[in-house]
Parts: sequence; structure tokens; C-alpha cells
Amino acid sequence: MVRRVEGNIDVPGGALVVDAKDFRVAGWAHCRASPVSRVEVWLGELLLGRAGLGRARPDVAAALGDPGAGLSGFDLRATAPPEARGVDAPLRVTATLLDGTTEELGSLALHLLPLPAESGTALTPPPRPGGRARRRRGEEIRTLWSARGLDQGGSQLRMAELIEHLARRGGFRITIHSPEDGPLRSVLEASGATVHIAQRAPLDDATGYERYVGELCALMEGRIDLVYGPTVTSFPAVDAAVRLGVPSVLRIGEAAPLRTVVAWLFGDLDPAVEAAAHRAVAGASAVLSNSVAAVRTYRTEGYSGRFVVLRTGVPLAAARAAMKTMDRRRCRERLGIGADERLLVCAGTLWNVKGQAVLVSALDLVRKQHPNLTCALIGHADPEYERAIGAFVVQRGLAGAVRIVPFCEDLRPWWRAADAAVCPSETEATPSVLLEAMAHGVPVLGCRVGDLPDLIDPGATGWLCDHSDLGSMVDGLTAVAATPRKVLDSMGAAAAREAGAYAQAEVLRRSGELLRAVAEGRLPRWCRGGPTLTPAGGDRWRRLLRRD
Repeated sequence: MVRRVEGNIDVPGGALVVDAKDFRVAGWAHCRASPVSRVEVWLGELLLGRAGLGRARPDVAAALGDPGAGLSGFDLRATAPPEARGVDAPLRVTATLLDGTTEELGSLALHLLPLPAESGTALTPPPRPGGRARRRRGEEIRTLWSARGLDQGGSQLRMAELIEHLARRGGFRITIHSPEDGPLRSVLEASGATVHIAQRAPLDDATGYERYVGELCALMEGRIDLVYGPTVTSFPAVDAAVRLGVPSVLRIGEAAPLRTVVAWLFGDLDPAVEAAAHRAVAGASAVLSNSVAAVRTYRTEGYSGRFVVLRTGVPLAAARAAMKTMDRRRCRERLGIGADERLLVCAGTLWNVKGQAVLVSALDLVRKQHPNLTCALIGHADPEYERAIGAFVVQRGLAGAVRIVPFCEDLRPWWRAADAAVCPSETEATPSVLLEAMAHGVPVLGCRVGDLPDLIDPGATGWLCDHSDLGSMVDGLTAVAATPRKVLDSMGAAAAREAGAYAQAEVLRRSGELLRAVAEGRLPRWCRGGPTLTPAGGDRWRRLLRRD
């Protein structure tokens, strides 16, 4: 058979000896005759997973002399099943084209290292007497927040919203440690928080990590009543709190495993440091998440802790006011949206894991039958990824159909102008941006990741498709394009009703209640007795937790 798919497995390389618990498979796949729809990674006959598509590969485009190969990269972080660890096993990668043809890109003989035996070396010193601060009744709660950065990513924005809420209520003295400065600093300082630009914990070096946590313990001892980690990579501060016996809350806002999140942001995660993360999660007073899927992931990874699921909230009053006072036609005119355009809005960081390359590739195909379908990609951008998408847009003649828009603090005009919102991500927990769209009466197309399958009711409030699957995204966009305007309006109204259960004010109130209670050595009544949600979550959400 003549091979139609060009491609290569670039990673793993070298001696082909990999950590069975976490290894990366990456490369590229391209076909000039039919687009690559999905790439799957196999260990023998066992499917390890579907690789993320659309990675920027300008080197491949240059080597092939084909600009269309600029988004041909794929990437997957995989874990071998227990029975395959410590043995030699064949790794296979297959590419399925949009026309249904499947071809194997190649096969590698891997040696999968077994999980390391327990060394007996304890990184954890015993809790130090007197480490917990002594606070008199009525005094402010002295709180250390360990931020990943001060940019406008989702976790950072949720942190700023909560700090603004606590500032209005009073009773907290907030100090923020962040390894990077950013635009949120002025917002946080306006809320009364003190910001320090501090060193980042070295997560790839156990000795350096231990030194970092020890220094943090010395800084905190006797001075802090509560530690809050706004994102899972804040676990070193929670680890320090656990050692000192200081109350702490760790928030997990990503449904991907910790190793994957660290790899995205910083690089390798030392196994001993990962063990420290397990200790921090187990010892935290509460582990807060906005997602049932995130709790499921961490339980599967062997983490134990006092998990509390508190759903993402959106400003419902502002959304309802916008629907009443912001004229849709005028919003579209001001944004340059044609009267006949069917506009998709994809709001979020322009980054390969968010899947915008698959969205734009699918849009190119669907526009052959639905030329009025357009999209706006709104958010901060990874420069290399933005360049690759921009080159694809030019090469495919999509300049009038795809808008790349910088981050907007106020998305209300875009929601009023939109016909649908879309979330093409490879991984999510509960994306607030989709809830925000729904609250503005916009139906949503999302991938079957995180809590999205429980958030979106297909045919009623939106549509679902498979992540990292071009054919499935084409089907989803076709459904959006073919839905009559009156039906879209009806779906948008249903989406707004569904979003009514996600009130930001209630989520912030309960978050503040949780922090106060934890600082006093207790948990609020609503989150005692194991994983739970706000009472407004209803029976459907409780069934999800019981199922886990």
C-alpha cells in the first residue's frame, strides 16, 4: 500500500527508556490529500490516548515546502498500565485521516521503567511546635497566598475576585507571594493586599525544594494564620503550612494531573517533590476544586485529602443587565460583524492545549458548505502558536473569517454579538468562560473533557464533540452552522437558565466562609463529611460525586 501520511515520532528518542508513570510522545503527521483527523498512541494493542493536535511545526512546513504542514505537530503525555511497567513494549502511533483512512506512523520498542521502590528517605520533618500563629479573637486573619503569577489567567483572575470579595467583607490581612509580576498586581494592591515578588519553588530538584520549603517555614512561623494556594502548583506553600501545623487550603483548578500541569508550565517534576505534593494534599485543611473531574483525576493519581467541590461562579446580574441593555445589532456593528455572519467566540489563552488550531482547521473545512461561519479567538497568546495559526489563516484564505483578538477584560459586547461560544480544549475543569457565555444567553460547543459533558445538554443548551479530533469538531461546527436562528435563540435562553445556578456572589460568599472556618480550625457545615458541593448544586451533582 502506498503511504499517504507523512510523519515521524520525535519523542521519545535516545535509548528509548522511559518512566512508565509519565512519558511524552510527540512528533508530526501530515497528509497533502486529506487532513489528519486524529492521532492515537498505542502500547501494543492497548490505546494509551488521543494525542493533542495542531502543535506548531514551522520546521516541518519548511522541510516539506508545504505551508499547510505548519500545524502538523502532535503531543501526548502518557502513563503505562501497571502490568506493562518494567518490561519492553512496542509503542505505536497511528494517524486517521478525515476520509477514514488509518495509517501507522511508526513503532518504537520502549523499555518501561517500573515505579521506584519506596526509598525510606523522609523529606518531611516532624511538625514544629509553635509553628502556628497565635491569633486573638477578633484580630485579622493573617493569610499568605502563594500565586503562580500575576497574569490574567483563569486561576489568577479567580484569585483576584476572591481577594476583592474578602476586602469588602474585611477581617483578612493578605500577603501574596508570586514569582512573577503582572497586570493583576495593581488590582490586588487596590484591594489592600501586599504583594511580594518571591522565588519560585524548584520542582525538578528535591534538595532545592527542601531548602525552599524550609526557608518558607522560617518566614511563616508565628506570623501566618492561614495559607491559601490558588492553584495546584501552589502546593509547596501548603506543604510548609502542613509542617508547621498552620491551617491551609489548596485550590485545584485544572483537571489534568499535577505532573502534566508542571510540565506545561515549568518542566520536570522530581518524584520526591511529587511525594511532597501528595503530603500537602493529604495534610491540607481543605482541597478546593471547581470540578468533579479534577477530584476524580487526583483520586485516580492516588491523592487523598479533604476534597471540596465549589463550582465556578459568574456575575449573573451583570450578564442579565447586558442582555437587557446592550443591543445585539449595535454590538455586532461596532465589532465589525456582518449581519449574515454566524459568529463563534472562543475566549481563552491562545495556547496549543486549548485546541484553537483544531477549531480553525475545522472552520476551514466547514466554510465550504457554510461560508458565513466565522470565529473570534480572544485572549493572551503564546507567540509561536499565534504565528502558526496566523500563517494557516493566511495560507487558507481565512483572513476575513478568523479574528485574533487580544485579551479583553469586558467580553460582554462579544457575548452579545456571538451566535455560539466554543471551547475546543484538550483538557478543562469547569471553564468559567463557557458559563459566562451561557449566562449571556449564548449556546455553547464544547469538547467532552472535564465537567463539560455535565454542563452542556446537547441539543438544548449546546453541542458536544471529541477533543483533538478534527472530524468530530467539523461535525460540531456543522451543527452550529445548520441550526436555525430561532432554535439558537431558544438554546441560548435555556443556557442562560442553566447558568442561573452558578452565581458568583454565592461562590465567593462560600469561599470566604470556608477560609474563615479553616483559620478557626473547622469546616463549614456545608462541606463536612467528605466531598461536597454548594447546596445549589442539586441532586445531579451529588450523584456525580457518589459515583466517584
